[in-house]
Amino acid sequence: MVAKAPPARLLIPAQRRPSRERLLAAEPFFLRDLAQVPAEARPRILSFETDGFMDDFLTAAGQAAPLPALRPWRDWSEPPDGLIDAAGAARYPASLTRRAPQPDEREAATGPVMDDDGVPHGDSSTTPAWLRKLYLPLHERFNLIAFDLVCGAAGWPRVARSRIKGSGAIIRRLVARTDGEHWGDWIALDDKHGAWIEVLDASLRPAPGAAPADPAALTGLSAAASVKLHALFGLVADAPLPAIALTSQPLNLVPPSAGQAAEHCTLFGYLPVFSSAREVSAERLAAGTIAEIASRMAERTRGRLDTLFATAASLRSAARPHLQTLLDDSVLPARPGAVEVTTADTVASGLLAAPPFGLSHPTDALAQGIDLALLQALAHLWAKATSAATANADCNGSVLSAAQLWSQSGADTAASTSAVFDSLPDTSGLPGNQTALWLAASVAASPASWSVLVRRRLFQLVDAWLAGSALPPPPQGASSLVTENHLALLVVIALLRLRGGRLALMASINRKLFGDDKRSELLAIGPGGKLELGLAALGEQIDAVLAQEGSRDDPQATPPWPALAFTEIGADLPRVKRIHQTGQALAQVYAGFDAALAAAGTSAVAQRDARAASVETAIAGAISSAPSLDAQGLDFLEQPACGLLMLPAFRFAQTPFATLRDAAAASYTSQPEALALPEARAIDAQPRLRFDAEHLYAAWGWARVAGRTPCEPDRLVWTLRSEPFSIADPTDLLGARPASIQMPDIPRLLRDIPRIARARARPFAGIAAPPGSGVKVGDAMADTRRDFGLGMICNFGIPILTICALILFNIIFSILIKLPAFSWMLFLKFCLPFPKRGP
Repeated sequence: MVAKAPPARLLIPAQRRPSRERLLAAEPFFLRDLAQVPAEARPRILSFETDGFMDDFLTAAGQAAPLPALRPWRDWSEPPDGLIDAAGAARYPASLTRRAPQPDEREAATGPVMDDDGVPHGDSSTTPAWLRKLYLPLHERFNLIAFDLVCGAAGWPRVARSRIKGSGAIIRRLVARTDGEHWGDWIALDDKHGAWIEVLDASLRPAPGAAPADPAALTGLSAAASVKLHALFGLVADAPLPAIALTSQPLNLVPPSAGQAAEHCTLFGYLPVFSSAREVSAERLAAGTIAEIASRMAERTRGRLDTLFATAASLRSAARPHLQTLLDDSVLPARPGAVEVTTADTVASGLLAAPPFGLSHPTDALAQGIDLALLQALAHLWAKATSAATANADCNGSVLSAAQLWSQSGADTAASTSAVFDSLPDTSGLPGNQTALWLAASVAASPASWSVLVRRRLFQLVDAWLAGSALPPPPQGASSLVTENHLALLVVIALLRLRGGRLALMASINRKLFGDDKRSELLAIGPGGKLELGLAALGEQIDAVLAQEGSRDDPQATPPWPALAFTEIGADLPRVKRIHQTGQALAQVYAGFDAALAAAGTSAVAQRDARAASVETAIAGAISSAPSLDAQGLDFLEQPACGLLMLPAFRFAQTPFATLRDAAAASYTSQPEALALPEARAIDAQPRLRFDAEHLYAAWGWARVAGRTPCEPDRLVWTLRSEPFSIADPTDLLGARPASIQMPDIPRLLRDIPRIARARARPFAGIAAPPGSGVKVGDAMADTRRDFGLGMICNFGIPILTICALILFNIIFSILIKLPAFSWMLFLKFCLPFPKRGP
């Protein structure tokens, strides 16, 4: 018997050999020139403004309608604050840049600092460039991601649509580092919890040299990633990890009916930038015993403060040019010229040639006399800067220049002040202080030369102070009468003149907007003798107005008030504006330091606050009878005063960083239950959503492509990363849409009250208080209960709650706008024009 031959069949090898074809992602066909050879490109993020965004996308893909245009001032924004260090530099590599939009992709826009691609750059050209910002469904903005798959062969053929076995997109979060791109991946514990962990590198590889990861099953992870994952899942070090996959959003092929989609392999899908999933704290500060928690909190604060305090030098470098400009514009007199110095040195030489009897070191006496005259000049400057007359003149628009302040205060003739040299030693044994008389006679004979000597000494000290050098002795001899505190006082005077310039600007704005300069509010004294409107509050209000005023040439952004001319300030307007802007620049330099200090813990902030009083006392002690700086509108906990004078301080060599750090850390170990435990629990319990406005993100697309024959295995193709983007906060003002609140119609309301029972309507709102909350809703409505018939639980109808809410809003709003710190709320009052009738 002969066996029949087996049927013919295709033999598939046990080890499939990968194809040598090169697959890559390109821009979607409807966004590129089809006549050109496609190039590997980043996937495109497309934003739509209606809930019919899928239909809008398919219409755009079919090229029946254009994509919605991007708005430069809305769809791009500054990088999140957490990604800018204390010196104002980006905490991410230079490779992270936005995709330059084409002119037909965006609306035309203008602004103070615009880049070549039509996108704003920010407040100045030195700030990090703006990046793309995506909005939430709450803002009625929806985002899609799209890309084409092509084959890198002759003719660049598309990948057959039938070969796509699966596809998706992942979103990764940037890790704040400057040594290359580092990204965290969302590892889900369940549907509602997860954590961002670095498990893959920037090329999506689990380890150097490995192939890009499979999003459905992560394997071959590094030891560092494994440790983090064990901690996340609460596993011991040698326990096996559960199956881990990346959270991926499914993508689909563009339907073939959309334009030329049938001729291309185009994948697209919704890009979710909102999730109710919460991030699990990676620090787990509240785990363990009380002692362990206190130690962990202390080390956390110590490490963060060490990192923060190391930025003091870079902060000084960033602040120096702004501080120099502020001093030049506000308090420093003219620097003496060479001819003036030569003349003054001749006078000094003649003086030293005839010293008084018994004076053994006339050069030192002269040097000390010059320092005494300089201290007297500082006293005159302080008296002028803090006088009520100066504040009123500022409100009138008469802002003294540095030269005017120097002359009108009497600082230029300070050496002529009576008894200014009387504290100098006198060894002559003759009646009267012969040293003081000797110097006073020289001043009387050559007052102009003494003015030059004092000004030269001032610039000698200021130059060294700004450079971070030790304060030098005068050229004539030895003297150490002028100290760091005296130069800090000079900075305080400059900050007071900054306030004076802002008073002038704000008073002029008030006259134009309200017909009154509101001087009583600008100079109002609050509890404790402190000015209610401080330096920072004035700056914020002025910036809000000037920013809108700068958009007057744009019909869509023109402010509703008449153009501001600042006529009261006149020709000094450029200088006064420059003083204000310099103050804002200084505040911006130290803003990041404030944020990082707060992140170091409450004990770090407490140490800063405790230091403020001692610093103010030291500076105020540099001049006799100095009033409280708070009374002058200068708060040492606000910027730029805090950064320049207190922490880290411009002359940071005098700042006891190690003492502050150790005291902040010791607070947790000395008060473990009162301080460490509550703060650790608060940090761990702080709700963190998967996506927030404090980070940068990027998207990657992937596709699983079948082999061309059964002998070839499936291929996994990753796209390049998309352009980086931030995510708008739910309360983002620029993404908000108009909302209509309909108030009840009172006549109709009264008409319908008798019909409620017949209509079986229930127009009420139930107000429930949780058990143990201490709120007794019923007691609050005792006057509304009905005392007849059945006992009832009563409440009010929704129209009544709506009316009361509006009335309460008007009451509270009318109170808040009277407070200087809340006057900015008027800028969020929007009015619609309508034709008026009658007179």
